[in-house]
Amino acid sequence: MTDSSFTFMATVSASTKRGNMTSGFTLNLSGLKCFPLAPVDAETRKRMDLNTPHMVFETFLQDGPDIKKGDLLVIGSVEYAIKSAAPWPFFGEPRLHLVIEDLRN
Repeated sequence: MTDSSFTFMATVSASTKRGNMTSGFTLNLSGLKCFPLAPVDAETRKRMDLNTPHMVFETFLQDGPDIKKGDLLVIGSVEYAIKSAAPWPFFGEPRLHLVIEDLRN
């Protein structure tokens, strides 16, 4: 997948929040583009030991933004807990693979 193909498929706008001791979660990054959320398969849930009743999704972001486990991914007004953030090299282009959890009931 070339960079232009990735850009074409990264149709979701997102931002992140990061927690700190004094003010809770505050805006960290904005203007991010990612793939639409896709449910995580059973094998990935098992490998990552994600024993949760909540929905677990994955997405990919371009480049290697400063996102880490424990941050929140914000899409629209929904905040998702980031369970994993890992580099995902694809045809020599930096990507970031996120596994996120929807904590809404």
